[in-house]
Amino acid sequence: MAEVQGLMDRLEKAVIRLETALSTSCFSKSTGNDILNGINGAVAPHVEAFDALMTGPLQEYLKNSKILGGDVETHAALVENAFKAERVFLAYASQHQQPPEAELALLLKPISEKILEVLTFREKNRGSQMFNHLSAISESIPALGWITVTPAPGPFVKEMADAAAFYTNRVLKDYKNR
Repeated sequence: MAEVQGLMDRLEKAVIRLETALSTSCFSKSTGNDILNGINGAVAPHVEAFDALMTGPLQEYLKNSKILGGDVETHAALVENAFKAERVFLAYASQHQQPPEAELALLLKPISEKILEVLTFREKNRGSQMFNHLSAISESIPALGWITVTPAPGPFVKEMADAAAFYTNRVLKDYKNR
């Protein structure tokens, strides 16, 4: 019986990974039947809003990080990967009902790992001349965890932004005349 349960657990994990991978692919190509959770179109409104964040402010951040180069550019690539992982989760969530707690933890794992990479990069580069830049982002990146906060994630996101304000202000002060 324990062997069957172990196989069922492995199968459930494999299905979650497969569904996550499929959620990043496109839906049927203009068949006219692109309805998602009762919404015409292939992308749910909250995913579209996240896409706007990724194509707007995130792209601006990546562009400016590339100009600065070095540690900031490397760090920005890690941040971009975290946002991409979050986007995969949001697309998946828009197509499925809330899974049991164990499955949810598996679905959130890629996002947590990407956030941890961002934080670890900062810690490994404490001697960097751009440490305040790295810290400003690292202090706010946990805001991607808003998807786990109920009922209202807004205050959590604001708290993360406030945490980054100290380092953001230091960057602004240090580079005021440059």
